[in-house]
Amino acid sequence: MTTSLPFRWDLARRQQLGRLLDGPVAESYRGLIDDLRDCCVRVLAQARGSDLAFVGRSPESIYDYLTGVLAGTAHAERCVLLNLSMRHETADEVERTAPANLRALRQQLEHIGLGPAQIAASERPWTFVDLVCGGNTFGNLAGLLAHFAAAEGVDARAVRRRIGFIGIVVRGKNSPNTWRWYQKVPWARDFPRSALRSVSVDAWTWQYLGEYQKKVARWHPPMWWGEEWMAEPPHGESSLQALRLAVRIHQAGRHPAERARFAAALAARPEMKHAWLRRIVHDLRAHPARER
Repeated sequence: MTTSLPFRWDLARRQQLGRLLDGPVAESYRGLIDDLRDCCVRVLAQARGSDLAFVGRSPESIYDYLTGVLAGTAHAERCVLLNLSMRHETADEVERTAPANLRALRQQLEHIGLGPAQIAASERPWTFVDLVCGGNTFGNLAGLLAHFAAAEGVDARAVRRRIGFIGIVVRGKNSPNTWRWYQKVPWARDFPRSALRSVSVDAWTWQYLGEYQKKVARWHPPMWWGEEWMAEPPHGESSLQALRLAVRIHQAGRHPAERARFAAALAARPEMKHAWLRRIVHDLRAHPARER
């Protein structure tokens, strides 16, 4: 089986998309950009200067907006999309049923810098970001990295020390009894509390991103890991409509006025006391993005 990365168009190269951008745009809602800005500001603040891996398809728009607003700075290159779905399967289960697929995914992770040895030796930690319901995807992802670490002879503890998780959850009342996704999952005990964080959004935003929104990339469950056709661009009408919306979101992030709003919101965060966040704000203001 030939190892193939799941295909997704590079939105930063809009000129290469040509006539794919002609046609209907996927449905969104008024205020989406404002909601994405608010979410991304808090994701960056919670990430503590780490590199960011957006897991699956639910956070596609968060990634598209953030890479737009960070375009032209060094920080844009520190965001990657990790398109995989493994809410229900563990690495051990995939090993038993489809070992070739697991090997293919291991090569895909290494291609984007997320192999266990790469993480353990990385200059900065990695934070995985996803919409969270119960935390199963994060748990299976942590188990996947531990599985690969054991296969490669890498110290799994060294990998765990270099990763964290940000779960995007539905906003609710803040109280001592508030449900927190990391309090109910056994795998979370392997990580310090500081590695498990949350960013809350309105219920409609969460439902739109996680349930209703058309997606640019194909679903990528274990049964399709490494399949050659996953590397081919999807040309279904749903994917093309999603692509057109994704380009609009990315371009909105690149607009100088939007970047200024984002930088101002980031500068108002209490985390501005840290040098790593001040550097991001400085770079945003020093390198105004341009529309393409």
